[in-house]
Amino acid sequence: MTENEYDETFDMQMEREHQLNLDRMRQFKLIGEQISKMPDASPKVLEIEVRYLMGIISELETRIKELESEARRLEMLLTRAN
Repeated sequence: MTENEYDETFDMQMEREHQLNLDRMRQFKLIGEQISKMPDASPKVLEIEVRYLMGIISELETRIKELESEARRLEMLLTRAN
């Protein structure tokens, strides 16, 4: 891998990480907005809803990691094919 190819790969990785951070910030902002619009509810109900949302976020993070791994695998295959 040449230095230029390495730099491009590094830049792409940094861009992906930056985009993931922005997406995560948007998710938490949306969750905050939804919570602020919620009618008064008991702490137990809120706890259940927060756990549910955290479960969704955890599943999404796991899926993102799987897709990133698959993307890396495909990039390596492409590199070998060239």
